[in-house]
Amino acid sequence: MEETNPARFGIILKTENFAECVKFYRDVLSLGVWYQKPDLLCFHFGAESYLMVERGGVGSSQRKGSEANPVVLRFDVPDVDRAAERIAGLGVDVEVLRFEWGMIAIFSDPDGNPCEFKNADDPYFELP
Repeated sequence: MEETNPARFGIILKTENFAECVKFYRDVLSLGVWYQKPDLLCFHFGAESYLMVERGGVGSSQRKGSEANPVVLRFDVPDVDRAAERIAGLGVDVEVLRFEWGMIAIFSDPDGNPCEFKNADDPYFELP
């Protein structure tokens, strides 16, 4: 199979609480809207990626564990503490965890999908 390099990579997130999830990703996490159709909204997600939020998922009032949702949406940010404080001020439950390898902030969207902030300058993730 020949290796290809598509122009964009995408994540499609099926949601039960569509309007609340759109508001969360747009207004709380400040993702830019790329385009919208009746039952989906597509956000810019990094330089060459997108996050498409669609109707049709199953929500949870608590953060979904890996048995219900094995995917975590990670957002690289310049300052984890500052990003966590900002969304906490907007009413999002967020927990900052510190490890010997670095730190993350964990939180969930209105459907209970797990999300994280991670320091963008982590040398482990440097591109070649």
